[in-house]
Amino acid sequence: MATTFEVVIAGETAEYARQAAAAAFGEISRVEQVLSRFLEHSDVSRINRLAPGESTRIGVEAFECLELAATIHADTAGAFDATVGPLVTLWQGARARGDTPSEEALAEARARVGMDLLELDAREYRVRVKVQGVQVDLGGIGKGYALDLASEMLRDWSIEAALVSAGESTVLALGLPEGERGWSVGVGGVANKPPEKSCLCNRALSGSGIAIKGPHIIDPRTGKPAQGNTAAWAACPSAAAADALSTAFMVMSSAEVEQYCRERPDTAAMLAVVQDGREKLLRFGDWGAGNAA
Repeated sequence: MATTFEVVIAGETAEYARQAAAAAFGEISRVEQVLSRFLEHSDVSRINRLAPGESTRIGVEAFECLELAATIHADTAGAFDATVGPLVTLWQGARARGDTPSEEALAEARARVGMDLLELDAREYRVRVKVQGVQVDLGGIGKGYALDLASEMLRDWSIEAALVSAGESTVLALGLPEGERGWSVGVGGVANKPPEKSCLCNRALSGSGIAIKGPHIIDPRTGKPAQGNTAAWAACPSAAAADALSTAFMVMSSAEVEQYCRERPDTAAMLAVVQDGREKLLRFGDWGAGNAA
């Protein structure tokens, strides 16, 4: 998944912790074989080879990711879209040439983007595509989903306190170390200021931004790179949801993010925005005791 996964386990012997962590890593490797669009045999690759009207049966992991992606797509009014691939490819090519896509090219790519172009059959675990060239990419949700499965594996090993992470983007806290309020993680780092600390317990945190890769996040609603927010963080019980929401929040306005969190008390958000030439943080939802509940 183009990132480094880590597992930290507290309150167990070193040997038992190593065995449990190995099982969690095995689960992550297994799900990558299903979700990666770069692997020819994966469920996602099979979907991307479908012609209009064709369908394929997929496994529970890929189907659950697509169902969650469709839910978040609807809840964010299209700000998160697992089919945004054609637009990403278009803008990557334009940047390599040093120009911007034409309106005609944008329109052609946008015609192949939209969760409504996928038909999900929950009874048969089948996916049907409606137009030519639909490209599913679960990179914006798959790392978090892998962390959710890894945490379930650790619970199967009776692990009560662990922290699993996917690079520097997404982390999931299981339980809490003895004597602590939660797992302390950094969040909200902006220019010239260190990240703040948040205590997580049975909660996930994910972040997205432009500091490393530049303006690479595309707004599926406009077909153009995200504007306004330089970074976004989302905290909620599910790592897959947090992963997707941090991407969605990058392209949503502060008013949209505030409303989303107001309607969902289990979700908190933080945005880094530039106002009057200075980067500042906007907070929504409960970043206090709620994160260690």
